[in-house]
Amino acid sequence: MTPADEKPDAIQALVVLPARIGSTRLARKVLLAETGLPLFVHSARNAAECPLVSRVVVACDDAEVQAAGEGLGIEMIRTRPDHPSGTDRVREAHQKVGGNWDVVLNVQADEPDLDPRDLSSLITVFEDPAVQAATLGTPFTDPEEMLSPSVVKVVMDHQGDALYFSRSPIPSISHSRSGEQEPLEAARRHVGVYAFRPDALATFCTLPLGRLEQAENLEQLRWLEAGKKMRVQHARRAARGIDTRTDYEAFVARWTGALKGQSSSQ
Repeated sequence: MTPADEKPDAIQALVVLPARIGSTRLARKVLLAETGLPLFVHSARNAAECPLVSRVVVACDDAEVQAAGEGLGIEMIRTRPDHPSGTDRVREAHQKVGGNWDVVLNVQADEPDLDPRDLSSLITVFEDPAVQAATLGTPFTDPEEMLSPSVVKVVMDHQGDALYFSRSPIPSISHSRSGEQEPLEAARRHVGVYAFRPDALATFCTLPLGRLEQAENLEQLRWLEAGKKMRVQHARRAARGIDTRTDYEAFVARWTGALKGQSSSQ
């Protein structure tokens, strides 16, 4: 999947969607197809809508997923089943694809609602040669999300580089001075898309697991623990990832409603 009007002097950006068959919270979710298309195909086609993306591939660990994607014209890369993280799977796919890429993006196969404009924004961050890794964050709109351990929070320095990611509410205001920023203003909701320069991706995958990474179950903390910087770029909206059956049913309803809206406007 390659945009037709690629510019030779533009940043060459490869998107890899790791699609693991063995999801635990929702069995075989990447193959759910109540819309008529497997979930991972929705996510891949959505990523390809980004005009700054040069190529989109899906990195899978299962023959059924591979066949489903190839039958629908998706470029599939078969990867080992024993990778400890999606980022490791992305690295293997990048190595197999080959080529001279400026940026490699790790886009989740279960996030079909990601705004392609946010991918464009993330790619343009790498016009700054100092940036080696980057991700997305968006302002909080719901105070309840700050309390939810399923919503990852990030706080940044004045340059926009991540200081810490957590499942807990950060920053704490239990000892704050009067007039200090409220947590909803000081933190961002993390949008789990990662972009690396190829050398940085290779470095990430050779780093040992971090203590904070294991405590929070957030692999991006491995990068920070190693003393590296990760730029947090503003996202227009938080993608509604699909972790549960309820999440998937909501996506099907949105997709069906969008199709009905298109039919009625024609």
